Amino acid sequence: MVELNHKINQKGYSLSDLALTPAQCRAARALIEWSQESLSNAANVSRHTVKDFERGVRNPYPNNLAAIRSALEGAGVEFIPENGGGAGVRLRKRSTT
Repeated sequence: MVELNHKINQKGYSLSDLALTPAQCRAARALIEWSQESLSNAANVSRHTVKDFERGVRNPYPNNLAAIRSALEGAGVEFIPENGGGAGVRLRKRSTT
């Protein structure tokens, strides 16, 4: 794990940038009503990267995973860490100002 952290930090990513499961990705897309194509365009990754990740075929490169997470967060998704009840997603509360 220390070696993985070092490699990730060398590239400028933290583990929280990469903490995303295939199920969270599918659920996040459903919350914001995005297709795999919409997510791939927003994250600037191929649709096959999104499809293969969501199906559990392969994990994306760290930069692509960070881009996917960032695109979803930019669209209003919050990722809930695993805290005994399992990891999840929700929509960010909009400010009323």
